[in-house]
Amino acid sequence: MKRILKLLGLVSGSSLLILILIFVVQSSSNDNHTEVFIKKTWSQQEFDDFISNEYDLSLPFGMTYWGGKVGFKIQTSRFILPPHTSAWKFLKLLRENRNQTVNVVIPPGIHTKELKRILLRNFDVASDDLDEIWRNNEIPDKFGDSYWSQFNVNDFTWPTLIIPNTYNFSRNTDIDKFFERMQNEQILFWNDERKQKLINQKLNINEAVTLASIVQKESLKVDEYEKIAGVYLNRLRINMFLGADPTLVFIRGKGGRVYNKDMNRVSPYNTYRNKGLPPGPICFPSKEAIDAVLNYSEHPYLYFCAKSDLSGYHLFARHYSDHLKNARLFQAKLNQIASRKARR
Repeated sequence: MKRILKLLGLVSGSSLLILILIFVVQSSSNDNHTEVFIKKTWSQQEFDDFISNEYDLSLPFGMTYWGGKVGFKIQTSRFILPPHTSAWKFLKLLRENRNQTVNVVIPPGIHTKELKRILLRNFDVASDDLDEIWRNNEIPDKFGDSYWSQFNVNDFTWPTLIIPNTYNFSRNTDIDKFFERMQNEQILFWNDERKQKLINQKLNINEAVTLASIVQKESLKVDEYEKIAGVYLNRLRINMFLGADPTLVFIRGKGGRVYNKDMNRVSPYNTYRNKGLPPGPICFPSKEAIDAVLNYSEHPYLYFCAKSDLSGYHLFARHYSDHLKNARLFQAKLNQIASRKARR
């Protein structure tokens, strides 16, 4: 009997030694610090295969089994894997990076393309699913039943849901939950004071945010926002074309100078061809731009043009003849710069 117990002890000791070697001596194959991205949609087999194929780490019963022993279940997770990490330290990293949250930064001035990148970078979402939401078309040309109806917006007005800010999310957030959170943040932003200002100006949320998006794109100078908003509101109130260059840039899909040919583009966003506001925002405007619309500066100006000193500020005019003088000064400055570059 003693011989049998001794033999079992030797076998158990050998098994324990083998396990120690597997967990401690075995190390990942990466030679440099590498980002590990685990997807919540993976099955146990997919997870085990990923760890084995990418990092050459294999454990008896699989990594999923041992991950469960240290409190990790398959979920969206990102972390940095140091070179040649042991299997045991890999398990510790899994445990340490459970239930991750991420600060999602949504800057003002962006639109669909940039938002897609943010979502793909921070969450476990499929690019094809995002394309389906936006129907592979970032600028709609007509309204139809869509994903957005559940949030009481449509293909044109959905950007009103986004109030640029930094938001903390779980890594496991799906797209529906993301936009539910954005809708709740929108509701909080439009408090009673702001709603009353909408009523006073006879605007709705979409109109105010759409105008704010144009203001956002017109100037980098926040202290000009209220004055620029006043110009566009003056134009709206006399049924004048808004003639906003940023709407043409939005239609074109790339920045740069606006040309006469851009004004002829057929689109509901073309404010040179269609009176009134575009059907929806051309970007996510900042809180400052939205508040500038709600607290616009009252003045008689109908025109504005960038200053020829290239300071980023604008000259404002009441009459078109004065506006043309300001525009010629600015154009002359641009031509002068272009001429200098051509001589180099």
